[in-house]
Parts: sequence; C-alpha cells; structure tokens
Amino acid sequence: MWNKILKYSIPLVICLVLVLTTVFASGCGGGGTEKNEILIGASRDITGPMAGFQDFGFAAVYNMWIDEVNAAGGIDVGGKKLPVRIIEYDDGSDPAVVTRNLEKLITEDKVDFLFGPTGTASLFAAAPIASKYNKIIICGEGGATTLIPKLPSMPYVFSVLNFSDHFQIPVFADICNEVGAKSAYIMYMSDLHGAEYNLTAQSEFTLKGITVLGTKSIPPTITDMDPIVKEAKASGADIFCSFSYPPQNILFMSTALALDYSPKMVLLGPGGNFQFFPLMFGDALQGVMAEGAWNAKSSPEAGAFAAKLEATVGLGNMDWWGAIVYYAALQHFAQAIEKAGTLENKAVRDVIATETFETVIGPMWWDCGPDHAGGGLLPQVCYAGQIGQWQNGIFEVIDPGDKRTAAPIYPKPPWPTP
Repeated sequence: MWNKILKYSIPLVICLVLVLTTVFASGCGGGGTEKNEILIGASRDITGPMAGFQDFGFAAVYNMWIDEVNAAGGIDVGGKKLPVRIIEYDDGSDPAVVTRNLEKLITEDKVDFLFGPTGTASLFAAAPIASKYNKIIICGEGGATTLIPKLPSMPYVFSVLNFSDHFQIPVFADICNEVGAKSAYIMYMSDLHGAEYNLTAQSEFTLKGITVLGTKSIPPTITDMDPIVKEAKASGADIFCSFSYPPQNILFMSTALALDYSPKMVLLGPGGNFQFFPLMFGDALQGVMAEGAWNAKSSPEAGAFAAKLEATVGLGNMDWWGAIVYYAALQHFAQAIEKAGTLENKAVRDVIATETFETVIGPMWWDCGPDHAGGGLLPQVCYAGQIGQWQNGIFEVIDPGDKRTAAPIYPKPPWPTP
C-alpha cells in the first residue's frame, strides 16, 4: 500500500513545488510581468478651447516618444520588451470631466500609468485622482502654485513644467531689474493659471521695486481687447504682461498692433513660445518675450532634438517652452521602468523619485522633498531657461547666467510700419 501511495504522491509533490515556484517567481519575486503591453491613460482637451495643444504641446511629444519606443521594440520590463499604447479621452478642459475620465482609465481600462491633462486647472484636478489610486502621473502642460504644498502627500505626481513661482517670474523680475524697467501693467485670464501668475508677478515686482500701474482680469471667451489695450497704453507702463493662453495672446498682439501700443517690454504667456507666433506676426514679434525657454543653441543635444521634433511635428508646431523637458521626463520615466524591472507603480515611483538618468537635457532628477517621499518637481538647474525673447526668428534664452543664449533687447523695437 505504501508503495502505491509513494508512487502517486511523489509526482504530485513535485508538480506542486513547480507550480508554487512559478507563482512566486512571477508574482512575488520583484520583477518581470505577464503583460504584453504598457498601457498609459490620459485625459486631454481634444475638442475644447485648448485642443491645439494636441498638435504642439505635451501630446505631440509623447506621441513621438511612443512611436520611437515601439520602433525600438518597446521598454524592457524584467527582460521582456513591451510596446507602449495610450488611451486618450476628451475632457474639453472641464476639470470635472478630467476627474471622471481618470477614474474610468484607472478602474475600467486598468491603465498602468497616467500622462497629465492640458493646463493648470486640469492638472490641479488630476493630481488628487492619481494620488487616490497610487498611480504615477507624468504631467505636461500646467503647473499649479497651489499644488506645491500638497505634493508631500502626493508621491505619485510628477509635474515637469516650470511655471509662475517655480522659477519663471522670479527670473523675469531679475531681467526687468537688469534692464531698468520700472513699471508694469498686468492682464491675466480669470482661471487658476492667470490668477497664480498675477499674484506671483505682483509679489516679485514689489521685491524688485517695480510698480504695478494696473491689472485687468479677462474671461477665456474675450473677443474685444480694445478697452484694455487703451488703458494699458494710457498707463505708460514699461512692461505689459499677458498671463493667458494662445487665443488671448493672439488677440492681444493683433489689438496692440492695430492700436499702435508698443511698450518697452512685452511678456506673453502660453502661445508666445510657439513657432507659429513668428509665422503669424513676422517682424512684429522682434523683442517680444514669452515664458520658456530653450532653443537649438542650448546644447548639442538640444540642437539634435530640435531637428528631430521639427521633422515630426512641423516648424509651426515647435514648442520652445515645454517640449524638451517633456521628452526628458519621458526618457527618465522609461529608464525608471527598466531599472525597476516591473510595472508595479510603487517600485517604479521609488526609482523615479531617487535616481538620476541621462536625458536630452543632460542629467535629470526629480526634487521630491525630504527623503524623496513626496511628489516631484524639476530643480531649476535641469531647465535650459525660464524666459525667452524673439530675436531674428530665434527664441533666445535671456535668463541671467550661463544658460543665456543672447542678451535681452530693451526697449523692444517699435512695431514695424504696416
């Protein structure tokens, strides 16, 4: 009888050991995956007021990156190369829709990771959802000052862009002080983006002894800027700041040209950093400043990236603010996945938060606060620049210091004769 028991039990024990070994190796061994792709989810403005960013913002860069990764065979996850696929849902720049889209991507589509939405208000809405589910989100456009105090409790949120008090406006105030500008008029959009830039500018201008002679809040739907431009012109301010999005900045430029309002210094918000602005306004853009900044002269790597990006998205869609740091963040992200050897978010997140990887902007790392425990922002040294100025068709970096590619022109030349 015992011989019969042994005859059948020994093979069963061997099979059981083999099964358990396989389970623990694949599920508990800290690496590898049974998946056949890396699935990324994004809620984006595809049909709303900021839909253009799909062509010239973060989406243009991550689509280029996905194509490159897949052409190379995918990202190595524990010895297995996986292609990347993205699911995008339209939110029309409605923060409430952003949150619903992200909930669906996480709970129904079961995405592995998230890419950020379009704009500051949407980013502010997205971050808590990513944190709720411990899901890594690599953010593109947008950067919320009011989000910074929350980042220590949002360890899965990585916000790549520079913005208002995250270096841009303090550097702009330094430039104003350098050239001797003494007074400013501020126009800002009535949303989170505009409000944060306005408050930061007023604070930084005060520190530099620059007097704010007027402020005006505008709705995103504004169609007539004549009264605002006339008021700004009458103020005699040296500086005009437009803290708004591309449609409003296009309207400002058209109105300022029509009313011959040509202050000594003009700073435009998003839109002024895109190559389609000089294509639209030609020589009138000479000396106009915008948030950014980088160009093909920033480094040999930046020059090569600029050529590649132009070949992919076209000259008119070149972005001289975010494109290069978006791409660097994606390079860093891919290397973090490969080092973690898994798609498990906690493991990948810990690599992102602690490791420095070589990217198109050079060595890149995230500032995640004490003990690397919070969400991430890029340190100032990682950026190629904060403020750019159009000079002879090139978006020159005019930050004080060694990243400057050209000295600032001040005062800005008058508008060309019609």
